[in-house]
Parts: sequence; structure tokens; C-alpha cells
Amino acid sequence: MPRHLRLPLAAALLPLVLTACGASASDNGSTSEGRDPDSLVVAAIPSENSTSLAQQYAPLVKLLEDETGKKVQMQKATSYAAVIEAQRAHKADVALYGPLSYVVAKDGGVGVKLAGALVTAKGAKPGYKSYGITRSGSKDINSLADFKGHKVCFVDPTSTSGYLYPQAGLLKAGVKAADYTKVMAGGHDASALSVASGDCDAGFAFDTMVDSDLIKQGKLKKGELKTVWKSSEIPGSPAAVSTDLTASLQKKIIDAFLTKGNADYMESKGYCSGDGCKIDDNWGFAAVDDSDYDSVRAVCDATKDAQCKDGS
Repeated sequence: MPRHLRLPLAAALLPLVLTACGASASDNGSTSEGRDPDSLVVAAIPSENSTSLAQQYAPLVKLLEDETGKKVQMQKATSYAAVIEAQRAHKADVALYGPLSYVVAKDGGVGVKLAGALVTAKGAKPGYKSYGITRSGSKDINSLADFKGHKVCFVDPTSTSGYLYPQAGLLKAGVKAADYTKVMAGGHDASALSVASGDCDAGFAFDTMVDSDLIKQGKLKKGELKTVWKSSEIPGSPAAVSTDLTASLQKKIIDAFLTKGNADYMESKGYCSGDGCKIDDNWGFAAVDDSDYDSVRAVCDATKDAQCKDGS
């Protein structure tokens, strides 16, 4: 579901990210009932290094503008940590998170309310898996236990499927951090492609990036990578609205995500056509509850990973 910079750099780059977002929406339109800004900022990071957020989310942005009557700006952030801090600082009104970064934001005191999670198809349940991968020709890597002594690509320290669940899987397989060389690739596509090119001996990426996305793009050949591990089901990547907005504005945004933020509706209303209506290669959004992310919290408890507590 992020990823360009390693997390320790995020704090240094955060002022640049927030400056790019413009003046805080809390600077205008505030009432005793909450903020009602003239424009809204939606913060996200692309799942691929080459993805243009403006192009990918253009139909959804236009939909939100029509539903709220406000100008909507799509803001590309450098990492999940930057998204969390942008929403904490009221520089972002809506955020598109990964499951872990949502948990870090919510449990870290950021005022957020779920507006749905991405699903690949109409009626599908929000969720996906992390894959442990290597090259198809690799004979010495057939399980996570075989990652010992190898160069392993991850995505980002606050990536759920590109770091947290892989860490849990490796620990369960008896593989400790000192047993391999860790590389942060920056994106799910970069992680998979680094494995395919031999820059990493093994690595991790989310399921559809390996099974279909890169193959459809012509960047990978079918069967070029071998999947040696699949995680348990991970809850879907959610959108979250800032709770300091007025209740009526929150409702408009959430209703837009849940009832109209999907490929079928947006195509029927002329916002887009064909695959151009997909949201980061997904059909749209479906309802989720905070309790759906308790499984992520359980993995955090098992791994004791620092990123579960510190998103900055």
C-alpha cells in the first residue's frame, strides 16, 4: 500500500513536506465546531517510485471537490512518517495510510477517523498479503529461513507489508536482523525489481505488485520471481479524515469515499474511463473499523518494532 526515503531522514525533510502543503488549514475557517477550511489537502505517498499522484488520484480529487465544494490538493509526501506528522500538524486534512502507519497515527494521538480502506474489486474484503520473494533461478533460497547470510530488500520502516509483517515472519523463522544485510528499497516496485535484477538476493513486496502490477507494466516477466513466503492477511490500506474538521465536513468526505469513491461510480459520472478510474490499481473503498487493525497491533506486540511506537 510507501517509501522514498529511509525513516531517519523523514524528520529532517518534514519541514519541506509541510511547506509544500501550504499554510495550515487551521489558519482559516475555524469555528467552535471545528475547522472548515476553504481547501483540503490529501496526503499520500505512491506505491511505486514512478507513480504520479496527481494523475493517479485525479478522478478522486475531482469527486471530493464536487462533494465538499472545496478545492482539493493532492500532496505527495516522502514517507509514511511524514504523512502522519502532516496530519498531526493540521497540514493534511485527509491521509492515505498503510495499515501500520494508520495504527501509529491513531495510537499516537493523531485525531483521525477512518473513511474506508482500498479494495481491489467491488464487494471484496479490504486486505492483502506480503510476499517474500527471490529470483526463480535461486536454488539456495526456498523459505524465510534461507534469507540468512543474504542481502534482503525491504520497502520502508513504516511499511506494513514491506517491513513489519516481514520482520514478524523472519523472527518466526528464526532469522534475526544480524543474520542478513538489510536494504531499504524505497518502494514495493523497487524492492521487487531489485530482487529480479540481483541487487538483492531476496526481498519483500505486497502481493499484487509481484503477481500482476509489474507484469502488466512490462517491468517483470511472468515467473521471473519466486514467492517463498506469504504473510497472514493484512487489513486494507485506509483513508483517514482529521477529526478537528467540522462534523458535517467529515461526513461529506467519508460519504464520498464510501459511496462514490470507486471506479464504477466515477466512470458512470464521467470523471474517468476504463483503468483510469482505478485508485492506485484498486476498485475503490469499503468500510472498515478501527478494530480491524488489531491484527497489526498484535504483530507490533510480537516484533516489538520501534516503528510501531514512533512514526516520526
